[in-house]
Amino acid sequence: MSTQTQTRRKDHYVPRGYLKGFIDPARAHLAKPLWKLDLETRKWSRESPGSVGYERGFYDYMDIAPNQHPDDSFKDFEDEFPSVLEHMLKRNFKGWVKQHKTFLLGYMQMMRARSPLFIQQQTAQNRDARGATVTAVEGNKITVDSLELRPMPEHFVRNRTITQIIEEIKKGPDWMWDFNWCLRHTNSTSAAFVTGSHPLVLEGPAPTLNEAMRDDGTFLWFPLCWQACLIGNRRRFNEGTDAAHPTIINHVRDVYLRPLNKYMISPTQIDIE
Repeated sequence: MSTQTQTRRKDHYVPRGYLKGFIDPARAHLAKPLWKLDLETRKWSRESPGSVGYERGFYDYMDIAPNQHPDDSFKDFEDEFPSVLEHMLKRNFKGWVKQHKTFLLGYMQMMRARSPLFIQQQTAQNRDARGATVTAVEGNKITVDSLELRPMPEHFVRNRTITQIIEEIKKGPDWMWDFNWCLRHTNSTSAAFVTGSHPLVLEGPAPTLNEAMRDDGTFLWFPLCWQACLIGNRRRFNEGTDAAHPTIINHVRDVYLRPLNKYMISPTQIDIE
């Protein structure tokens, strides 16, 4: 059965291939090698990459069989990411800017567009839209059922939101090119990077996304795996690639402990105050 006709599947908004990068090598043989911290209960649980980061029917269209499914837009990124990450790790991240920056920025956009937060925001915007139903088209004349614009039906809101995921991914890195990027890395699982239900996190004082994109106080955080994290800011970093200072590791952990995320994923249990 094609992705266009399947419904109520386990749709992973955090890809399993991405989550595998947060497995402690010492636990790789286990059926549930990841550690997940539920931010509401503050309890840790053992998870597999397939048992976390999904909702059933998360990308389903409503009442239509689409020509394109978001899975088609995810596939190339998901297929390529493991080999890109493996190459970067083998080279100790040397040359990642020239070789992989374009792909990684596109990958981050893909992760942003498929996230629960993006779907929530686009759904709200689409519900605010107003329109009328076209009843006839004759040449340049269009007839609608009412001159009073009204909220769009729920099936339109849902289908438009899912289509916007695909449209956003097609934009590629887009506004991310306006940011400078650095990579910080670690080789210890006791001082590892973590991730969460929203892997790409925007941090800063600006109240809206448009303002944040122009604000030097905006930082973007995207852990690639437990060994590495990409950091974006409009100002240039002193070092493009460097070992992560403990303050960076701790700050990233704090970022993924914030309410935006429902849970944190880590290769090891971390003492949380």
